[in-house]
Amino acid sequence: MTSTRRPRRQPRLVAGAALVPASVVALLACWTLSGPAPSGSTLPAVPALPTDASVSRVPRTGDVFLRVPAGRAVVSLDDTPAARAFAAMLPLRVSMGDPMGQAKSGRLPAPIDVSGAARVFDPREGELYYWAPSHTVAIFHDDLGQSVPPPGLVRLGVVDSGLSSIDEAGNSFLVRIEPATGTPTTMGS
Repeated sequence: MTSTRRPRRQPRLVAGAALVPASVVALLACWTLSGPAPSGSTLPAVPALPTDASVSRVPRTGDVFLRVPAGRAVVSLDDTPAARAFAAMLPLRVSMGDPMGQAKSGRLPAPIDVSGAARVFDPREGELYYWAPSHTVAIFHDDLGQSVPPPGLVRLGVVDSGLSSIDEAGNSFLVRIEPATGTPTTMGS
């Protein structure tokens, strides 16, 4: 009697876990949402939110405002070459999206040099990161416990206030990012 050997099956949990890194890469790599802001669109003025200096102990290079449809957020940029390169691009508008419910992200108009930068494989909620392969910035607003595959993310800063405004901005929106010097402008400026 001959026996045929059946292929060994992976447990569902292991097979599902293999999809997590691929999903995160797809999440970061595919956010190139296009389309200019509607003519004359402005975002509502939002009062300054309190900051929490205990969020991170990384030296800071400066604060930036993120103007989103649901309000405003303040991000403190790290004092790193990558964060300074990002700050040098400002002000800018970025189309952002959130198809997986974990991070709002969008493609920058130009790459940032991240040679020699520390890499993060386990992103934390409330932090701003850069994914070099697709020139994408991402703000994680929910920690789903997923890790990111190589080459990893480069941390640019931390959201000091307004994370809920980012979370509530929707799945497709335009954000204006500008240095926090003076009063934030409207989206049309």
